[in-house]
Amino acid sequence: MSDTLIQQLELHGVLRLTATHDLTLRWTLANDSLDGSGVISLSNRLDAEAISASVVATRGRMMLEYARDNGGIGLTKSGALNRKFLAWAVEVFDWPGYEPAEVYAVNKVVDEIDYLPGWYLHEVMKRRTFMRKHKDRLLLSPAGREALDRPGLLQAELFPETFKGRYLPSLDAAFMGDFDLYFGLLLWQVRRATEGWASAREIFRAAVIPDDAIHELGGYRDAPIHGFHLRVLRFLTWFGVLEPAATDPRRFDADEFRYRATPLFDRFVHFHIAAGGGTDVPH
Repeated sequence: MSDTLIQQLELHGVLRLTATHDLTLRWTLANDSLDGSGVISLSNRLDAEAISASVVATRGRMMLEYARDNGGIGLTKSGALNRKFLAWAVEVFDWPGYEPAEVYAVNKVVDEIDYLPGWYLHEVMKRRTFMRKHKDRLLLSPAGREALDRPGLLQAELFPETFKGRYLPSLDAAFMGDFDLYFGLLLWQVRRATEGWASAREIFRAAVIPDDAIHELGGYRDAPIHGFHLRVLRFLTWFGVLEPAATDPRRFDADEFRYRATPLFDRFVHFHIAAGGGTDVPH
């Protein structure tokens, strides 16, 4: 990390240390709960313009608005989002990698299991109590109504739920990653690695610890890095803190898929670490 960047981060009160060789500091980062009680805090006061690059926050707000304007979201007998809402979401969300043309190329009709963004938002919205189930509807909760007036709240609440909570069992089982167990340290290392453009391979080597189970993933070349991309890097791009670039975004390549930190990263994620390796957590 350059001296210029360090000065910029210090100016904004974001960073006071760059060395992570200190074992105590590494342990502290690894075990941070991302709730503001440790050395990492997430800003929940960003306005709509600041988080406009966050697909998660902007589409999450659209979901809340739909529920408000339509008396909730219809659910199937199994509790999944109904096809009416999903057909609307596919078109309106226009989620990167799940654009309408891509989704309907393999599905005549869309169920929740066919559309990861809908399934993902459904899960995190319930877990963070922005929405609640009532009979055959998914309704806004008081927290959901508050989030409509506070754009940054969704970003700050859904981020830790995404990376610290294992609510995506099929993804976590398939990719075997232990990222949630040390995500604070991983996040710090990702930020350091993406000052400029860095490949998925370079970020993986810098951020993923040697004994993470993801290393055991086999079956094809660079499978562990691909799993890391799917479970971590693409979600960070969906939160708007990483900017992606790829020659062919439809075909993963560990060296061609590149990322760099966006200005939102340092406005949203704050590392409160004092010079010399100690912590300096504001109270």
